[in-house]
Amino acid sequence: MMDRIKLLDAAKTAVLDRENSYGSPQANFDRAAKIWNVILEGKLGDEHEISGVDVGMMMCALKLSRLIENPGHPDSAVDLAGYAAILAEIA
Repeated sequence: MMDRIKLLDAAKTAVLDRENSYGSPQANFDRAAKIWNVILEGKLGDEHEISGVDVGMMMCALKLSRLIENPGHPDSAVDLAGYAAILAEIA
């Protein structure tokens, strides 16, 4: 089990590492949204388009889904904290 301060420190490290590797979270999530919109074309309808914020929320949902399967898995909890922090920044 990881305490909350260590988890948040690990999330901070992960967020900074990912930005160094993949660029700004806003640009990365917006890019993912464009790709997801192409993949889902015709399935959502014209009035529904995924945004970068939607990507962040869906990534949080993915991490929650993984935590339901394995609540003690530290990587998923760290990633969830990181995605929540990014959402706070880009929303």
